[in-house]
Amino acid sequence: MSPRSSGSFVLARAWIPLVAVIALGVGALCMWKVHQMSDPGPVLAVEPPQAPPEFTPKKLTYEVYGTVGDSGMLSYVDVDGHPHKVELDALPWSHSETTVLTVVSGSISVQVHGGQVGCRILVDDVVRDEQSNERQDADITCRVKSA
Repeated sequence: MSPRSSGSFVLARAWIPLVAVIALGVGALCMWKVHQMSDPGPVLAVEPPQAPPEFTPKKLTYEVYGTVGDSGMLSYVDVDGHPHKVELDALPWSHSETTVLTVVSGSISVQVHGGQVGCRILVDDVVRDEQSNERQDADITCRVKSA
């Protein structure tokens, strides 16, 4: 055998593994480059949470006026959203609550056997809703959705 034919013989037997090694090397290099490009950038420093701005507590006041007649009943929702019922013997009636919530809602409903009734909802001493009704067995509702 000539030296040339022995080189051809080795090349003929080794070309497939040689191509496989080269292909695996190129594939590994491409994967490494893609991995480098997809790395997230540096994380920016985040400031610690700041204290909420100071605000004053809100005062919610329910007021009912008029004539009760024989009897009356009212129901209202407190600042925490819990309903309350009150039997009325005399008017005027008033109830105040204070909250540190940024938004306050209120609702009151009144029924009397007298001839006139009115309700008023104040938030921080500002009238937000006022209704009145003049008839026998009067009823009325006042609501503040957001104040």
